[in-house]
Amino acid sequence: MRLIPIIAVLTFLCFEAQAQQHDVIYHYSVMDAMRNGIYEGEHNIQYLTAKGNFGLGTYNLLDGELIALDGIFYRIASDGKVVEETNRKSPFFSLAQFKKDTVITFSFNGTAEQLQQKLLTLLPSQNMPYAIKINCSFSEITTGGAEKIASADTTGLAVLMKNRPLYKAKNITGTLVGFYNPPYFSSIDLSPFHFHFIADDKTYGGHLVAGLLNGNLIVSLDEKDGYTVELLKNNQRFRNTKFKSNDKKSSY
Repeated sequence: MRLIPIIAVLTFLCFEAQAQQHDVIYHYSVMDAMRNGIYEGEHNIQYLTAKGNFGLGTYNLLDGELIALDGIFYRIASDGKVVEETNRKSPFFSLAQFKKDTVITFSFNGTAEQLQQKLLTLLPSQNMPYAIKINCSFSEITTGGAEKIASADTTGLAVLMKNRPLYKAKNITGTLVGFYNPPYFSSIDLSPFHFHFIADDKTYGGHLVAGLLNGNLIVSLDEKDGYTVELLKNNQRFRNTKFKSNDKKSSY
């Protein structure tokens, strides 16, 4: 009489183990939450390191940009200084265990926007998500930062970003850390691309805004099976916000 419950438990554990083996991008919160002024999460760096060694995001109350590369988490403070981070919490991040599937090396001279158009032609499929690491050089680059806001501030991200800190550099070599997100994922993260940059000497970084690349690029692509998305279940603002749908249909 006890056999059926035991089999059910074992079956569940089997499916759970298989799910954990999937090679996915782990996403915490959604871009639409920050578009609606929700900037507080509950997970610190110790939690993040278990979800991936590569990725990007921000810190609670927009207190700096987040970059994860080779298992080390960095914070670009509002003054542009880059520091290793070990304890802060994040309201939004996208992480993966980076395992390159394809490496493409080519010479490229052009803008960051032109590079993104080139990348679209290199993807094996534009309907699958990719973690993308690019070793590159910029003759000039502009990155964006984030400035800490008050906990009661609910100003939407689009408004805040109009006055975000901007950092400029010339003749710099480093790594673009980012993701290709298919168009159907645009409510969750930026689409088609979301990139942060960090210099080889770890003295400069931020969200990629614009730039002029020159020289050889090493593009490493890591195709993922899909996404695991964790929502801000304990954030009351998230639970109460009425998000708008871009889809007029309510049923199919």
